[in-house]
Amino acid sequence: MSGDISLTCTTLAKMMLHAARYPQSAVSGVVLAQARGGDTTSNTVALVDTVPLFHLQLSLAPMLEVALTQIEQRYKSEGLVIAGYYQANEHIKDNVPDFVALKIAEKIAENNNDACLIMIDNKKLCLNLQSAPVIVSQLTSEGKWKSKEKASVHVEAGSLDVISQLLQHKVQHDLIDFDNHLDDLTCDWSNPHIDKLLTTLTAAAQD
Repeated sequence: MSGDISLTCTTLAKMMLHAARYPQSAVSGVVLAQARGGDTTSNTVALVDTVPLFHLQLSLAPMLEVALTQIEQRYKSEGLVIAGYYQANEHIKDNVPDFVALKIAEKIAENNNDACLIMIDNKKLCLNLQSAPVIVSQLTSEGKWKSKEKASVHVEAGSLDVISQLLQHKVQHDLIDFDNHLDDLTCDWSNPHIDKLLTTLTAAAQD
């Protein structure tokens, strides 16, 4: 199990927007990281982007396989790999990974020793975020998912303010997940329009 986990504003924002767009449903997706070379000395897993997957039926294995294959092909040229899975459960008080979450996270971990399982804490998702509403876990040497200490999970500076702005302006309704893509193939699940907006807001926050 790696030392620290870092999340960019983009990574956290797309997760939060996905959960906020479908508050009546469970939602899921994957997070991406830079491929780590064998000679790396860093003990931090840097999660740099998120791809929202489903909000209709999380356990459709054929669609999941299609989605993961497309994601791998799309981001390979950028040196990004699937590094984890996230899920927000349907009920607001439920932040425990279910069978589906565990199985998909385990599948990702077969190809990535640093794989993360991220559960969204629905109770803390609001229009004025005070903390990152996520519970991040990694596999131990015994093969069990264990939650990381909060001190070892780092969020890019200014992210909470930027994401709060997005939620207040209802940008979640512009987010596209893989289910939307299956309904209309012109819908781009990589959400370049969200990326562009985040770049602008993040730059403004740092001025």
